[in-house]
Amino acid sequence: MRPAIIQLASWIFWISVLEVAYSYALYPVLLRLFSRLFGKTPAPADDGLPDVAVVIPVYNEENIVADKITNIFSLNYPAQKLSVWIGSDRSTDRTEEVVRSLGDPRVNPQFHQRIHLWVAPERCGKARVLNALAPQVEAEVLVFTDADVMLDPESVRLLARHFADPAIGGVGGRATLLQTETLENPEEVAYLAFEAAQKKMEAALHSTISAFGSFYAIRKKLFVPFHPHTYSNDDVLMPMNIIRQGYRMLFDYDAVSREKMSRQVGKEFKRRIRIGAGNFQAFFWLLDFLNPKYGWPWFCYVSHKVSRWFSPFFMAGAALTCGFLALGTASMLYKTLFAAGVLFTGAGLLYKAIPLRFPRKVFYFLAMNTALILGFFRFLGGIRSAVWSRTERQV
Repeated sequence: MRPAIIQLASWIFWISVLEVAYSYALYPVLLRLFSRLFGKTPAPADDGLPDVAVVIPVYNEENIVADKITNIFSLNYPAQKLSVWIGSDRSTDRTEEVVRSLGDPRVNPQFHQRIHLWVAPERCGKARVLNALAPQVEAEVLVFTDADVMLDPESVRLLARHFADPAIGGVGGRATLLQTETLENPEEVAYLAFEAAQKKMEAALHSTISAFGSFYAIRKKLFVPFHPHTYSNDDVLMPMNIIRQGYRMLFDYDAVSREKMSRQVGKEFKRRIRIGAGNFQAFFWLLDFLNPKYGWPWFCYVSHKVSRWFSPFFMAGAALTCGFLALGTASMLYKTLFAAGVLFTGAGLLYKAIPLRFPRKVFYFLAMNTALILGFFRFLGGIRSAVWSRTERQV
């Protein structure tokens, strides 16, 4: 075999390994170091809380929308400063009927004029629902959340207090999962905790470059309409638009939302593919953030998001070149690494037959990155519709 080909394969292998190692291991270490050395989070103030509108896009949520509205109005926030705005993407069940009933002054006089419902003239997707609903709101602060996500009593107050600082354009809350005795997902819980820790440190440097899409707040005046075909990436585009306008996007670890987990693994995997497609769509809409002029947000975006989105391709490159070098050379290093990779992948694929937690973690890691690759090909195929269907959750 030609030395030049072997050298090229070696370079591709080691660059690929370094990219993956940087994304998942080195960046978190650097982020922790830099946030301690250079980070500073503004002290929030509890006085002068702003008017808040909780904006909830829905589609066929008849089983949960009443609980969601009740949850919002049970929050520890001044009643006269809190309203709910529901945007229905042409629901075909009783969702709209339930919302109208809750807002009926004869049924719930305490909710009258605090519940607002807008119904799309046709199915149009989350982005268009938000584009139509946000301009109607008169509140200073918009809190975006999902119908199947319940908020802790102090959560909105914790987000809203940050807006006393005029430099703050948005604040993200922390997402957690409700566990049950019959359905647990420690890998997803660990992933959300890992993401929350990074968002907190990024915000200390300047801004978190993404929010948990199920719960975050922004100043209404900074709302930038989404492209009509925005596909599952508003939680990245909105924070980045806040930064573009010269404001900071903070993260409040203590502002907690709780989401029920999906019963159906297949539907969750499809949701991950949809998110992956949206990620690559966002990448091409955020090309300006590849410019170091953005400072810390540039560093965090490239290190956290861009490197993570493209990691699966580097993993594939590492696997292919390692196999090529293991079979085509006498190097014991590449033979050993290739064998370890085969065992690692095999353990993940056979996790149900191995009564250990590690193989399940490997499977989760492989599934997430496989979904990203499939999402990339969905993006390449063209995103023709931004409408969404609800994901079934644990009841």
